[in-house]
Amino acid sequence: MMTILLVLVRGCGMMKSSVLAKYRNDVQLGFKATKVEHPHYKLAKECLVKAIGFSGTDDFESVAISGPTGVGKSTLCRAFRDEVNSQVPLNSDELPVVVITAKNVTTPKSFFSALLYELGDIEPTKGTSEDMRIRLRILMQGRGVLMIIIDEFQDLFEGYTGEKAFKTAMFYKGFMKETLIPIVIAGTESVEHVLQVDGQFHRLYNLYRIPSFSIDTQQDTEYYKYFVDKLMKRSPLPSSVVFEGKMLERLFLATSGSMALLKKLITEAIHVAQKRDCTELSKEIFADAFSSYFKLRETQLGFNPFLATSQQLNKKLMRGVI
Repeated sequence: MMTILLVLVRGCGMMKSSVLAKYRNDVQLGFKATKVEHPHYKLAKECLVKAIGFSGTDDFESVAISGPTGVGKSTLCRAFRDEVNSQVPLNSDELPVVVITAKNVTTPKSFFSALLYELGDIEPTKGTSEDMRIRLRILMQGRGVLMIIIDEFQDLFEGYTGEKAFKTAMFYKGFMKETLIPIVIAGTESVEHVLQVDGQFHRLYNLYRIPSFSIDTQQDTEYYKYFVDKLMKRSPLPSSVVFEGKMLERLFLATSGSMALLKKLITEAIHVAQKRDCTELSKEIFADAFSSYFKLRETQLGFNPFLATSQQLNKKLMRGVI
């Protein structure tokens, strides 16, 4: 019997496919969709909650979230959006927090269009910039928007210097002052440089840095282990590996201390285990998953961390090459 899989695609309704069901792996998909609260989420959330509390007042303020690639900035922003928006009554169409991506808002018009789309405008690209701005103001008020989050903000300023960066910062400053709605910006460390473009723009923001994981100190190591343990508990397959001591160092080197890469490695290990009909994740499974799906990282390190000797691990860690 042929299985027809219907997938909800944003803006396109239901996508019909008689093929996708043959390739869908619900076990891996379930793990990739799992959410583990970032250790810094509570502190970052306090900044966002404070900012949203001032929304709509002359004393509004915003937040700039900065951190290396893979530390969970996007996950954090979307988790906050989902948490706030879930508090809206079922019979309401309010949308308190909106998240858009910087690569889609390279001009004022594309910024208006992206927000109009998120807010349900049936023709989000229609009209002049001024027409779109007016429609957006009406929609934002009607749908109770309290905060806008622009993710991957560094993409917007890539290659921007001098006058162009200044004009872009002035646009966002002007929009916030016009609407009294905070625009949160999240991205790599370059976000901090953006804040320095203009003093007034900088004063509208509180900066929160999300550091990458580290195993330099005992406290850092325990912090990292705590997160790894929480994530491993969500794995559909149990692990025969206890990630502590040298095994934790192997995992850290394999994933560069990145949350995103850690989740990817575990997902690939689940994939390898399933192909072999294994019922648990062993050291060998992690080693094979790393060799198969982390070839660039293996080239950078010069070895597979799960097969490396203690001497190789110590040498790499002492050099600080992660």
